[in-house]
Amino acid sequence: MSNIAIELLKKGMIKIGKFKLSSGLESPFYIDLRILYSYPDLTEAIINEILQRYDILRYDCIVGIATAGIAFASFLACKVRKPMSYVRIERKEHGTKVLVEGVVYNKTCIIVDDVATTGSSIEYAYRSIKEEGGHPLAALVIVDREQGARQRIEKLGLKFYRLYTAQEIFNELYKNGLIDSESFKNIMQYLKSFYNQV
Repeated sequence: MSNIAIELLKKGMIKIGKFKLSSGLESPFYIDLRILYSYPDLTEAIINEILQRYDILRYDCIVGIATAGIAFASFLACKVRKPMSYVRIERKEHGTKVLVEGVVYNKTCIIVDDVATTGSSIEYAYRSIKEEGGHPLAALVIVDREQGARQRIEKLGLKFYRLYTAQEIFNELYKNGLIDSESFKNIMQYLKSFYNQV
């Protein structure tokens, strides 16, 4: 994992406390990677680690999910010199009224986002790409919060790639003395509570 988890914490992208997620769930931590792209060296380190681990070149097109996944998809697509598209949150009510910007028709696609919680955004992107005649085959996230995303995504028949799980990140932070034992225990108990639900 090198120092990536530590850098994410230091730069304020990992927060400990009480948070309400977009899924409506409450959480003892929050992972917000929207400011990642303000740190090009860290972004490059993450992308390089992804490329060492996964064969992204096998897919015709990289498809980001609005909004956080768009920057990630752009950086990744430029690095591997692959076409990039993105899925809108809502269909445009003017112009072409499309859900997917870019060409996905008859292309094999990997869907990318920064963080996965339940996997609902990835499922939405999967259905949107299919509607446009694309062939979504895989999904990739930087962090999997381990709250059902993997199971939901694999049920769609997609390969699921994740750079880190939430457990891996918090184990690393605890090992380096960057979070206290009570916070660590609360986070681990919280994550374990999802194992029986998925």
